[in-house]
Amino acid sequence: MTASRLLALPLLLGSLGWLPATQAADGDPDTVLVTEAFHSLLYLPVYVARHEGIFAAHGIDVPVVRSAGSGPTALASVLAGEAQFSVHGPEHVGFAQEKGGHAKAVSAVANSAPVWALAKTQFEYDGPADLKGKTVAVGLAPGTSNTLLKRLLADNDLSYQGDVHVSEVQNGSELGPVLAGQADVAIAYQPQVEQGISQGLKIIHDFTQDYPEYAFSTINTSQSLIDDDPDLVQRFVSSINESLHLIHDDPEAAMAVAREEFASLDGDTIDDAVQRMIDRNVYPPNVTITQQAFENAIDMQKFVGNITGDMVYDDIVDPSFAETALEEAAQ
Repeated sequence: MTASRLLALPLLLGSLGWLPATQAADGDPDTVLVTEAFHSLLYLPVYVARHEGIFAAHGIDVPVVRSAGSGPTALASVLAGEAQFSVHGPEHVGFAQEKGGHAKAVSAVANSAPVWALAKTQFEYDGPADLKGKTVAVGLAPGTSNTLLKRLLADNDLSYQGDVHVSEVQNGSELGPVLAGQADVAIAYQPQVEQGISQGLKIIHDFTQDYPEYAFSTINTSQSLIDDDPDLVQRFVSSINESLHLIHDDPEAAMAVAREEFASLDGDTIDDAVQRMIDRNVYPPNVTITQQAFENAIDMQKFVGNITGDMVYDDIVDPSFAETALEEAAQ
């Protein structure tokens, strides 16, 4: 972000009715480490807050967002005090609590089920029944794309590896078998979806339509940070809320950040991926983790047996910071 744009940020936020800039209590920025499950367009609200100076306007310095390789590893850094916030599914907070870890999900980041099914243009698809007898390429279990496919088949009385032949491949390589004629359908995330479309594939099924409320990824932190420095947690959540507003109000700014974060990918593909996720509410309008979104995500984990007991919204989600962020934004 340019210096002139950073200086203009408080005026921009104010003109859009957003929270005025706040600073750390002692006037110096709080330096925090954010760990993410993996580097993904799904976490764009975090990157936008960092690049566009929103964190800085709230007295927060995020020098790096570190990819941990998995949700549990990202959260482990927070519980160990090495990082202050992590980005991944809220179920990992529940898993940590079962092992004695004290953490909470405090903000939405990626909502709705951000997965799409693609096939060659000649593939005729009127519904899931048309997958019978076909080969579907999907990421390895227990990834969400794999889980969503299993649920789609089960809900339509189709057996996994029976009525439908499923080829499990490394995440990110789902398009290859379809383009090579070795599979009929690919189940993919972004930006692979737009890459597939640019290579002549079409979307045949949109899981965001099946699950418009789905807590795919949340901002998570330790209970100790909530207790010891609630002001920092609030400023972080308010920053994400402003970032989500910016993504929806100025998609081109969000696309520019995404292009910078994923410089090795085609820019037009990135732009199309960001726009589709805005249109499909993958980037939610605000930081609220709704009970319905939470329950849909947990029920999906229960469906595949990753969760055998109960995970209760009130135990895992602390909605107070999101509520305050919305109140601030309304002022």
